[in-house]
Amino acid sequence: MKTTINAMKKRLNLNKFKSYFKELSIITISVLLALIISNIKESRQAKKYHRASIETIRSEVQQNHESLKHTVDLHLKMLDTIHKYENSPVTIEEIVQKAHGLQGMTVTNTALEFYKRNKINDIDFEIMSVLLNIESATMMIDTKMSKLVDFLYPNIYNDAKESKRMFFNYLSNVLNSEQWLLEEYEDFLKEE
Repeated sequence: MKTTINAMKKRLNLNKFKSYFKELSIITISVLLALIISNIKESRQAKKYHRASIETIRSEVQQNHESLKHTVDLHLKMLDTIHKYENSPVTIEEIVQKAHGLQGMTVTNTALEFYKRNKINDIDFEIMSVLLNIESATMMIDTKMSKLVDFLYPNIYNDAKESKRMFFNYLSNVLNSEQWLLEEYEDFLKEE
């Protein structure tokens, strides 16, 4: 009889273990399934955010490209005007007026800045490289334009050939960087 009781206790313990193991398995599988679903959802949201960010940057780059093309055209006309009046007794101010003013570029890097701060780890390194080149070229143009303006203020009423030559050289320097930036914009727009 003791053997039967011991056998029954063993079966009861085995049944409890099986029941406990089943419940533990169900809970474990449920938790793993929930984690997998959560990861899939998070991954989809990250991809959606990434695509939206790239499209925003692409749109901004397209607008900047158009704006910069217009500025480059104006600067080319300004160079022609400087060259035309280089040997004439015309002041730099008059040259600027004849060319309808001197315009700096108006570009924004808002989307890039936002993207760099929030999701830099999700961006393609090739795209990031081009975007950083764009940012670098933009800063370089700003610096060169500042030097041009610093030259123009004290020389605006000057009509000397040398001053016009310096104006031409400063503006050519700005224009070279603007053309490089145009190429960077075009490289980015060719991606994807």
